[in-house]
Amino acid sequence: MENVESGEIEMEQHENIQQSEEKATKETPPAGGVPVFGYELLKNILLPELLGKEERNILYWAGRSLARKFPLSSTDELIHFFAEAGWGSLIIAEMNKNEMILELSSPLIDKRFELQENPTFGLEAGFIAEQVQNQRKCISETYETVKRKNKIQFTVQWDRKDETSTEKLA
Repeated sequence: MENVESGEIEMEQHENIQQSEEKATKETPPAGGVPVFGYELLKNILLPELLGKEERNILYWAGRSLARKFPLSSTDELIHFFAEAGWGSLIIAEMNKNEMILELSSPLIDKRFELQENPTFGLEAGFIAEQVQNQRKCISETYETVKRKNKIQFTVQWDRKDETSTEKLA
C-alpha cells in the first residue's frame, strides 16, 4: 500500500514539474538546451532522496566547491552568475561592515515550495559564502532563511579579523 501511495505522489510531483516546465519555458527558455524539467527533476526529487537528512550540509559544501571552480570578483558578477545558472534573481537587500543580506526569487523557486515541504537552498548558500570569502579575504558563512514562500534570504557574515590563510601568509 505504501509503495502505491509513494508512486502516486511521485507521479503527481512529475506532473507538477512538467506543468512548471511548460510555464517556465514560456517565461525563460532553457539554457544550453537543457530542459527545465530535467534540472528540476534532479534538484527537487533525486538529490533530496539520495542525500536524505544531510542534503543541506552536502549541498552547502558542494556550493562552496563549485564557487572555487567559478571564482567571481564582485557582487555584480555573483548576481549575474545566479541569473545565468537559472538559480533566480539575486538582489542585495542590506549591507553593513560585517554582513550582507541577499534575496533570491524566481518562478522556479515558487515551484520548489509547491513540490517540497521544506526545500533547501544549501547549494546557493554555499556558493555565496565561498564567493564572499574569496572577495573579502576573510572567513565567511551564509545562512538561508525562507522570507516568504517565494523569496529566500541569505545572510552572509564575515569577520575581518579572521582572514583566510592566503592572506595570513602574505
